[in-house]
Amino acid sequence: MLQNMTKMTDAERTMMMDKNKALCICGRCPTYNDCAKGKMELLYCATGKSACTLIRNACICPTCPIIPMIELKHAYYCNNGSERELRKM
Repeated sequence: MLQNMTKMTDAERTMMMDKNKALCICGRCPTYNDCAKGKMELLYCATGKSACTLIRNACICPTCPIIPMIELKHAYYCNNGSERELRKM
């Protein structure tokens, strides 16, 4: 899926991101804070690290419903970067 995303048009990627935002659980994570909420950050697995300073409290990435859709293999995307960055794609 990650490789297919590179072949999508900007409009297709935007549509996919909007669909995935509806499923995103980042906002419920114990690590998510007021700064991230204020910046309306979501989908760290796709967008990468937070612009905020986040203190690792716990990670719920492994329970995300997006995992099977885009074959996520990592966690703490908010601090570590996107799946593509972590896989060095």
